[in-house]
Amino acid sequence: MNGTMIAFSGKGGAGKTTTTAMMLRHLIRIGQKPILAVDADPNATLALTLGVEPGGTIADLRDKMGEAAASDSSVPKDRLMNQYLAEVLEEHDGFDLLTMGRPEGPKCYCYVNGLLRRYLSLLRHNYAVVLVDCEAGMEYMSRLVVDDIETLVLVAEPSPIGLTTIRRIYELSESLNLKVGRRVVAVNKVPPTGAGAAREKLAGLDKLERIIEVPLDPDLAGRCTRGEPVDAQAGTVARAAIDELTRTALGQAAVITRN
Repeated sequence: MNGTMIAFSGKGGAGKTTTTAMMLRHLIRIGQKPILAVDADPNATLALTLGVEPGGTIADLRDKMGEAAASDSSVPKDRLMNQYLAEVLEEHDGFDLLTMGRPEGPKCYCYVNGLLRRYLSLLRHNYAVVLVDCEAGMEYMSRLVVDDIETLVLVAEPSPIGLTTIRRIYELSESLNLKVGRRVVAVNKVPPTGAGAAREKLAGLDKLERIIEVPLDPDLAGRCTRGEPVDAQAGTVARAAIDELTRTALGQAAVITRN
């Protein structure tokens, strides 16, 4: 098994984490499992969005490994790291969750990023699908933390600023030495009047496989405002578009479900 890695990127506030959570719920619904969900954003909110308690983080491993390096322990460091990783990999109903977290104080992210890169490479072989909720913007790709992606989902609001950000992320992914199988845009929170000039704004992106419009969903908007999770019952209005997005990301023919 070599898990299909689907990474979500986009401007802050576009609904990237909610879209990740909706796809996870849909993957469970259609029987695609096991699933690994990775919160690769230092401002970790994926656990809260999914309605589960956040556990330990990869950032925690930095301090543990520093303590281990200073100790006289005879246990090999790789074995210790595997043990620590097992402690931060959270098991939930239908999926496992790995959270990057944020180093405390003025510490460099390079070591934490390196840990994430390494263990994504190892862990993906245990899962059918790996969903990576990346940091808003372009940092993760420019640092090559996530660099072997089956599908890059670019999440944007239907606004000139949102679509310009998506174009820039797309162009960055083209300029770096990234392995990206397909690129898909999810234009999120589309009002009943439509996404406006979204397709015109994204014209000329030759490797863009598809643009999928995800309608504005009152249930999802309400849950966000109230701080309620994206559970199995969430987002019925957006669900057909999420089904299309999921099957496109998996390289399957889109068979749209309406329930």
